[in-house]
Amino acid sequence: MPSPTAGFRTVLSLETPDHVVLGYDLAGAGNRGFSALVDVVIAVLLVIGVQALAAVVSLVVPPVVMHALAGAEVMLTLLVAWAYFILLEWLWNGRTVGKRLFGLRVIAADGSPASFVAVLVRNLVRAVDFLPALYGVGLLAIVVSGRAQRLGDLAAGTFVVRAPRPRMDLLSLRTVAPAAEGSPVPVGRLPGELQRLVREFVAREGTLDPARRREIAARIAAALRSRLPEGGAADDAELIRAVARSLRESGGRGAS
Repeated sequence: MPSPTAGFRTVLSLETPDHVVLGYDLAGAGNRGFSALVDVVIAVLLVIGVQALAAVVSLVVPPVVMHALAGAEVMLTLLVAWAYFILLEWLWNGRTVGKRLFGLRVIAADGSPASFVAVLVRNLVRAVDFLPALYGVGLLAIVVSGRAQRLGDLAAGTFVVRAPRPRMDLLSLRTVAPAAEGSPVPVGRLPGELQRLVREFVAREGTLDPARRREIAARIAAALRSRLPEGGAADDAELIRAVARSLRESGGRGAS
């Protein structure tokens, strides 16, 4: 359930399939509005590109053929505009260019990346959220929904949250855990979702207040100890960092 925090920020608590509860800061109408503005500009530029390409083609194709293809041109224009949002949110961990610039991303109800179907639904409903202009309906829904969800999010069961940029290993493109001493942890066959939680914790722990960090670390560590042969390190946060380091060194091959 969401709860108000300092500075009028809202925290959304989500339980993962491993029964680990994570807290996310819900993105408000302000950042989402600026993010949407960036994305709309990019989508418009893509549409202009399609129109320019059609104009070039019309110079070499007989007018009767272009007239027959007029409907296809309209469909292609709409497809390109929608594909920008759908493909990026699906393939780029819930982000578009605008969301990445403002540190936002789309997640599912359990904290995992939104599925293709969820991304498709939330973006099909975008046409309604955009009414009457510039996301008028969508921004109103974000303000009154209680969980900062526009109509597309309500239909798809998704949330847009603040997502601080993780530190990345530029060679492997995997999240880097803070350096720590110790032997590699036998990660065995950790589920992919639990691996994601580990990496997200080490990327975000510096942004969490101490009490929240201890609470989240305890829940993730409990899930890890139930799957590790010897239970792992005594300190919760150190256990998570050690697992993250081992996953990085093994190339993340622990998933079942």
